[in-house]
Amino acid sequence: MIREDLRSRRIAVIADFVVNPGSALYGKRQAPPTDFMDALVERGWGIMKMPPHVARLESCERLIEVSVGDLIDYRKNGYNVVIAAVEDLPQQGLWLDAMAACFRKVGKDMPPIVTIRSNATAADADALDGALAPAA
Repeated sequence: MIREDLRSRRIAVIADFVVNPGSALYGKRQAPPTDFMDALVERGWGIMKMPPHVARLESCERLIEVSVGDLIDYRKNGYNVVIAAVEDLPQQGLWLDAMAACFRKVGKDMPPIVTIRSNATAADADALDGALAPAA
């Protein structure tokens, strides 16, 4: 069983690009840091960062499988999970096709997907909160 923590039983799956916008991995595509991550933390969201979308899929497949397994466990234990897909990145910055294949493989539905911008701000955090409103 997962012990209680400060995340309000909510997990946001986030692209590495959003967590590390200034990384050298992204070359000219680097984005300035915004208040999006701070807003999620202030609202009690837990964060699961996916592998960088610029890596080779072969080097990320196992990590994606493990991450999907963790997300399934979180949901089974009463956590709400939302995927924050970045609208202007390949695979929305999250390896969405590979994630979907992993969920299908075990017969589980993907969590809700909310589309954000690569330069997401605190206002974009509202969309993640909103994705949980019907489930609450």
